[in-house]
Amino acid sequence: MQVEIIKHIQYIISPFWDTFFQLVTMTGEESFYIIAAAIIFWCVNKKFGYKLGFALLTSTITNIILKDMINAARPIGVPGIRSLRIETATGQSFPSGHTQGATTFWISCILKVRKKWIYIVGILAIALVSISRLYLGLHYPRDVIGGIVIGIICVIISNYIFEYAEETRKAWVLMIIIVPTLFGMIFFREKTYYTIAGTVLGFFIGYILESRYVLYEVRSSILKQLMKLVFGLAILVTLKAVLKVILPLNILSDFFRYFVIGLWITVGAPCIFKKFVR
Repeated sequence: MQVEIIKHIQYIISPFWDTFFQLVTMTGEESFYIIAAAIIFWCVNKKFGYKLGFALLTSTITNIILKDMINAARPIGVPGIRSLRIETATGQSFPSGHTQGATTFWISCILKVRKKWIYIVGILAIALVSISRLYLGLHYPRDVIGGIVIGIICVIISNYIFEYAEETRKAWVLMIIIVPTLFGMIFFREKTYYTIAGTVLGFFIGYILESRYVLYEVRSSILKQLMKLVFGLAILVTLKAVLKVILPLNILSDFFRYFVIGLWITVGAPCIFKKFVR
């Protein structure tokens, strides 16, 4: 049944749909979320940027752990199924990381905005990413359904923890997410886990430092918002590229590189913006 559903979706195979669904699936990948979270944090709503960041990180860590525990095979190589963009198929099959990430991102946005248009955009985006994973032959239907359900659960749990930490001013409560993530580095020796663990630690330390010492304000003129985006994203991309070149190729370097990226988004860039872009 699972295989037949994929085959039915792949009846529409054509160069147009190949390109379309590969573009769609990119909105469920790391680069999209890093840029989107940075834009929201720097230029839209700082608190929501924090909340969204913690939700995405919690969801990603959960996804990696579940994939390793369940160890379900992907449909890649199954007779009658064509698979594209295989390089994005990291880890095992269940649950779909792209679908779970898209669900986490858009459900977070829906819960924040609560307007008709965001419901339409969010649900459509989640549906398209889910279909893209089936069309590209990288997941079974059960994987994308699992990704949606788990993504929603991660948003609910992460939001509850973050709101409690904010309302009680007990940032240490977030250690519920941080400590298990760092402890997991002992057991999960893959690159993806270390990059997320580094981001989690950088994001958390940045959250503490910014909240206590920087107190960054998002509001600014349109021109200055554009200046923040151009400068902030340029440095982010540069940091990611330069550190990849100068550091050794190992998982500890990946951890450090993404730790720096987490710090840059949450405290490095805001500190510079506050001082020079008023």
